Amino acid sequence: MKTIKVQELNRKAFRQYGTYQNLLDNEDLAEASMRKAGFFADLLTLNFGTSTLPSVSVCHVKKEEKNVIPMVENHKFTCEGLLPLDADVIMFFGRVVNGEMDLNTLEAFNVPRGTFVKLEPLILHGRQFVTKAAEAHVLCLLPQRTFNNDITKKILTDDEKIEILV
Repeated sequence: MKTIKVQELNRKAFRQYGTYQNLLDNEDLAEASMRKAGFFADLLTLNFGTSTLPSVSVCHVKKEEKNVIPMVENHKFTCEGLLPLDADVIMFFGRVVNGEMDLNTLEAFNVPRGTFVKLEPLILHGRQFVTKAAEAHVLCLLPQRTFNNDITKKILTDDEKIEILV
């Protein structure tokens, strides 16, 4: 089984997938917002297209013995927003190359709770993994019914599955 190593979230490495914002760091919020205290407005924008309204979903993630990627997905027409609410999680991302999901591009990042991750369209991703806690709740922002009307997914064979090493 192929493995990938978790890296700390950093702007240079993550830039190709989208952007992120720590929503619990007041200094960082002040730098990113036009308002410098109290209400930090318009930190990130997500293009959800025009076909459906944004919706709030929650991914409930439980600690597992191994962090194995069982499937990957992407969305052709929409961004996705992910926010670990109550625990740090590992998220993985990769790219579509020449119209194909390229598993060799997958990278894993430790995403601290309270850090909002914005994914651009066509970015490979999938389930999250808990780092230390027994469980985590991850807020997911997508247009309504994206899981049905704008998803390309690939269930990985045993030979294709990838273990994320901490």
